Amino acid sequence: MILEEHSAERNRGITMTSIKGIIGNVLLVAFKMFVGLASNSIAIILDAVNNLTDVLSSVLTIIGTKLASKSADKEHPFGHGRIEYMTTMAIAFVILGAGIMSLKESVEKIIHPEPSVFDIPGLIIITVAIVVKVVMGRYVKAQGEKYKSDALVASGIDALFDAVITFATLISAGLVYFFDFDIQGYVGAIISLFILKAAFDILREMYNHLIGIRADDNLVREIKETIAQHPQVGGVYDLVLNSYGSGETIGAVHISLPENLTIGEIHPLTKGIAVHMYKKFGIAMTVGVYAENDPNLEVSAIRQALDQVISLYTHVVQIHAFYVRLDKKIIYYDIIFDFDEEDPYGTLEKIKAEMKIRYPDYAQFAIVDTDFSN
Repeated sequence: MILEEHSAERNRGITMTSIKGIIGNVLLVAFKMFVGLASNSIAIILDAVNNLTDVLSSVLTIIGTKLASKSADKEHPFGHGRIEYMTTMAIAFVILGAGIMSLKESVEKIIHPEPSVFDIPGLIIITVAIVVKVVMGRYVKAQGEKYKSDALVASGIDALFDAVITFATLISAGLVYFFDFDIQGYVGAIISLFILKAAFDILREMYNHLIGIRADDNLVREIKETIAQHPQVGGVYDLVLNSYGSGETIGAVHISLPENLTIGEIHPLTKGIAVHMYKKFGIAMTVGVYAENDPNLEVSAIRQALDQVISLYTHVVQIHAFYVRLDKKIIYYDIIFDFDEEDPYGTLEKIKAEMKIRYPDYAQFAIVDTDFSN
């Protein structure tokens, strides 16, 4: 219930912020188009077009937030949170189209220049627009951070960036007014390139979100430290986090526990960790278990031998899930290589062969694991 209320509050916050952004940008578009058409300034007109794409971005943000808030159903058991990524990609394509159009118009202005005329009121309006954009950008970015909305944060940064672009437009307009020196076509081209870069940056970020990216290092560290505080936990491994939108994260993790614990003792421990993860981080976490040998000289010697062997291989990141079944003479371990290792499975076979020389009577149950998180 608490998470549902938080989600509803988040959706309302994002929607209201987007509506305020729409109102502010519509006013800016109207003022800039008036000044741009009156002065025949391509730079100011393109700046207005850039603000018009901000309006569309805010509309798409509202639509995406509404659709993403739909509850999970039979066909989509993980919910609809990733719709926010899709709508943000749609925003990026809109910005991309505006950038291409702006670049085309700017190049034509450079090839076929037309005189521009500015007056003091026009320059004042541009200056006011800069101040408004800075205020809007700081507000939207702050709201995006508050509600953990990538779309709002991106919009806020984009608005601050727009203020810089408008400042460049003001300089070019001032050069025309005071020195009759027109570089607006070139300024428009530069603005267009910045617009295109912003579009590509958003597309790259959303592409990464959709295919899956490494979890934030600080979050990973905090999760592992929290789990390690639970009694009997000797180590935390194999943390995997899959995001399905804001507040929709599903994870899995392994912990190592003393081998003498019973299932009746392990069950409440893992359940307690899962509940702790959900309450503190809002993550639905599945907790698996590795066994740790009780202190034993023979086991320690085998581990030392394994450590000596893997020290010869520079791409080994970690050995975990190490356990020796003395009665069955089986050595268990998982090995993680960094992503520069060209043949992880071949290298594992070499490591196993080296261990076989040292412990010929032991079988080995070893697998290659993946470095999902630091």
